[in-house]
Amino acid sequence: MGLLDNYTGIGMSPRPQWRHQGVIRHAMRYAYDELERQGLVMLSEATVTDDWDDLAPDLVVFDSSDEPLSIIEITTHRECTKIIRKCDELIVRFPYAEYFVYDYERDELYAYDAEAEEWYSSADAEIRSVYLSRPMIDYLR
Repeated sequence: MGLLDNYTGIGMSPRPQWRHQGVIRHAMRYAYDELERQGLVMLSEATVTDDWDDLAPDLVVFDSSDEPLSIIEITTHRECTKIIRKCDELIVRFPYAEYFVYDYERDELYAYDAEAEEWYSSADAEIRSVYLSRPMIDYLR
């Protein structure tokens, strides 16, 4: 379940498009070894806490204590601003986590800069995760 969507029941709509699911698959495949070596795990559509009614971003990197370290949303261009606003709700709850939103239609990645308290784009700067060795967008393409 994404941050904006309620997919309860079989056949509920709208479901994420295949391209959206492909981005999730790429991220999990390309990040797996690096995260595993650090004792971290990336899960798709997992709730941010053990409350199964909590928000469930597309991807969450958890530490061994099940704390979310990195939250990644994959979205269309039309939904991008709404998804960023939903991430703002999580930033208040988990201020030390990294936040990324990937607009796969425009191939543009957004990241939250906690010090500046603002979002910035891969069109303006290279975006990296402290947990991965390459630019973040490389894991999503």
